[in-house]
Amino acid sequence: MKNYNSVSGAQKLLQRTCIAAGVSLAMSSAAWAGCTYTVTNNWGSGFTGEIKVTNDTAATVNNWSVSWQESGATVTNAWNATLTGSNPYTAASLSWNGTLAPKASASFGFQANGTAGAPKVNGTLCGVSTSSTSTTSAAPSSVASSIKSSTPTTSSTATTASSKSSSSVATTSSPVVSSSKSSSSVPSVYSFTIQEEQAGFCRVDGIATESTNTGFTGNGYTNANNAQGAAIEWAVNAPSSGRYTLNFRFANGGTAARNGSLLINGGSNGNYTVDLPTTGAWATWQTATVEIDLVQGNNTLKLSAITADGLANIDSLKVDGAQAKAGTCSNIASSVASSSSSVASSIKSSSSSSSSSSAVGTMLTFDGNPTVSWLNGARNKWSSARADIILSYQLSNGAWGKNIDYNSVSAGNGGSDSGTIDNGATITEMVYLAELYKNGSNTKHRDAVRRAANFIVSSQYSTGALPQFYPLKGGYADHGTFNDNAMARALTVLDFAANKRAPFDTDVFSDSDRAKFKTAVSKGVDFILKSQWKQNGVLTAWCAQHGANDYLPKPARAYELESLSGSESAGVIAFLMTQPQTAQIQAAVKAGLNWFNSPKTYLADYTYDSSKASTNPIVPKSGSKMWYRFYDLNTNRGFFSDRDGSKFYDITQMSEERRTGYSWGGDYGSNIISFGKKVGYL
Repeated sequence: MKNYNSVSGAQKLLQRTCIAAGVSLAMSSAAWAGCTYTVTNNWGSGFTGEIKVTNDTAATVNNWSVSWQESGATVTNAWNATLTGSNPYTAASLSWNGTLAPKASASFGFQANGTAGAPKVNGTLCGVSTSSTSTTSAAPSSVASSIKSSTPTTSSTATTASSKSSSSVATTSSPVVSSSKSSSSVPSVYSFTIQEEQAGFCRVDGIATESTNTGFTGNGYTNANNAQGAAIEWAVNAPSSGRYTLNFRFANGGTAARNGSLLINGGSNGNYTVDLPTTGAWATWQTATVEIDLVQGNNTLKLSAITADGLANIDSLKVDGAQAKAGTCSNIASSVASSSSSVASSIKSSSSSSSSSSAVGTMLTFDGNPTVSWLNGARNKWSSARADIILSYQLSNGAWGKNIDYNSVSAGNGGSDSGTIDNGATITEMVYLAELYKNGSNTKHRDAVRRAANFIVSSQYSTGALPQFYPLKGGYADHGTFNDNAMARALTVLDFAANKRAPFDTDVFSDSDRAKFKTAVSKGVDFILKSQWKQNGVLTAWCAQHGANDYLPKPARAYELESLSGSESAGVIAFLMTQPQTAQIQAAVKAGLNWFNSPKTYLADYTYDSSKASTNPIVPKSGSKMWYRFYDLNTNRGFFSDRDGSKFYDITQMSEERRTGYSWGGDYGSNIISFGKKVGYL
């Protein structure tokens, strides 16, 4: 095969143009200025396709729509657009992809029964035809004539991975095309897409798969840390040395460009700059394209953040060129497996945030993590109309009290009482107000968030423990408090703030603030690891509260004895799974998951029904699992206790007042076990 570097400049231009045409030929694709139609998968009796709409005008476009007619097929369903009609079909934008800035693009997919073709797409953004719709091999002369009106910047019609596809790497080959200057052929055109945590995706300094913002393809998008030098790495195998085109699908909801430096094989085969300008919102996706040179065989591609804001979110990497395919990541630390089921091995390397270990640890996906799901829910806990009422209740120390009904009062009165992180207090308000500031830039919201964060950091013991109340009130509230997920959620919020993750991905905090938060999280992790209870030398779970200085399980109220907690331990594990998985953290997490997953810990085919507490709330239910609230520290036997501190193993033997006034069981372990299985830990 001829190497691109061996031909003249004129031939290069013609060959690149032919490549663009060749892709459309092979995939039954057609392009009409700002619209492209691509068959992404064809099994004879049916196919899937993608239509891409690009705003080629100089003004922002809202609420686009297109229509087309299938000559030999019936469209059965579509995604990322609203489908109406039947031959012709009409697809209209959704709320999150309807606004297109100049040069921005949006894509939607569909499935059809019948024979794939290359129909014309009609719409105000589509314009006139610019490429051939033939699906067969073309002679050199016909290829040349089919691209006369095209330029090297014509929108690519190569495939992207469909969210309906069973494989995350979509590949389509094209026939060999020839230069009009030579009868010898150039490399066959080929296109494939690398999704996060799949073949060819190697590592990221951040979250490999996040799905907080909408509009992504596949299972999510990759969110690198907000730090200069934070990187994503891929591997691509090229059949021959030559020129290839990379297409990064990205979103940048920040206020400035988040450009990246792209090194090919460590820079020995090229150093490029990838422009990643602001797209206006984190759910608005565009494509950045760069032409690079690859060498024959395996190539490593490393995209690193140029500024302290980090990279844009990257949804996928599409590679156009001679028959390239996903490479191997064996030469890259913490490379990913080629199977999507092996999430545990498909996670990124990052410096550990725990002071207990200086080893490099991998990061798990946040998608499905229970404590992250709570945080995302807190972002819109109340309507924006409640903001001033909530602000009025903030204490002078930056905290809030607990169980305040902000929906039924007209004003609050602040005060200087002890604040708390119990029952989600303070941390929920902090997340909620950070979201408001992110969307409205109101400085009073920002300042309230800063005071709340300072409260949490100020309340922390030197050991890393966080008390239930601060200033300290004495008694069990002074212990390190896991009760009601207080400490786990507070540390999760600080960690998100430290790493500038939404809703803290603004100027709400300074670099010095984030450094303090990182230290606080590190100390918190250390306390958690030292508090994990051992039975005969085997790590198990945690109590609802531990001594701030001796790390030992502690009692709270008279009916809350020293014990292992079936409720709070799940939250502690979920928080640890947001951290770099150093050997020590991973051991703690797996031990906790194994404790929850042990048949000796849960009641199979039972559930806890509080409506039946006056008799017996532990009732049979096929397929269910119930965990106790409290377990004996040494035997793992579930128990109940009364106001006088007496201990029972039969709930019907205790007073009705305590039996009906407290939750003694629940499906506490279900979500964390499900997440543990998702990431390959169980």
